[in-house]
Amino acid sequence: MVSDFQRARSDAQKEQRRAAILQAAAALLDEGSLEAVGLNAIARRAGIAKSNVYRYFESREQILLELLTSDEAEWVGALELALAPLAEQGDVDAVADIIARTLAARPRLCLLSATLSSVLEQNLSSETIEAFKDVALGLGVRIANTLHAALPALSVAAATELVHYVHALIAGLWPMGHPPEAVRAVVAAPRFAVFRHAFPAELQRGVRALLRGFLDR
Repeated sequence: MVSDFQRARSDAQKEQRRAAILQAAAALLDEGSLEAVGLNAIARRAGIAKSNVYRYFESREQILLELLTSDEAEWVGALELALAPLAEQGDVDAVADIIARTLAARPRLCLLSATLSSVLEQNLSSETIEAFKDVALGLGVRIANTLHAALPALSVAAATELVHYVHALIAGLWPMGHPPEAVRAVVAAPRFAVFRHAFPAELQRGVRALLRGFLDR
């Protein structure tokens, strides 16, 4: 990812440098834990000085927030395609399965979603937060419309509310399904089996229960 220029001057070079920073953060996140993705590590992976990172991002959290935005947008597009064949069928189980399956296939998105309130939305300017919330609103509208198309009995307003609960499910289930190594070693004992959590299966059951609950209201 090391650039072939010392300082980005043109708009194209600046965009290349910005993309390199995001790619470096994404690679580090895919390889390890969120804690390992610091500005020093990002700068080293991108082949630039740490001070140069601040030319493009105000903080580590803004970098991670941009990754979340990009991953979320990609997932929404995939969800729209996957749910399109189910238009007007009202198949709750199939919709729940697709939501859970497409989310579980994107571990970075789930990790970042699970840490949005506790980590990503810290150390940010109000302008950055507002810009993120604007994008999130637009993506939420697309999800709600897609869910309503597949489940006509679920109003757009109800689907919009349901999206918040799906994110809450991810925030709770993701860390439970991906505990630290010491916890995994302990719960491997048969008597602690109740503390083992399979994220994809539990997410699917949770989304299914949410959908049925909203439809029964």
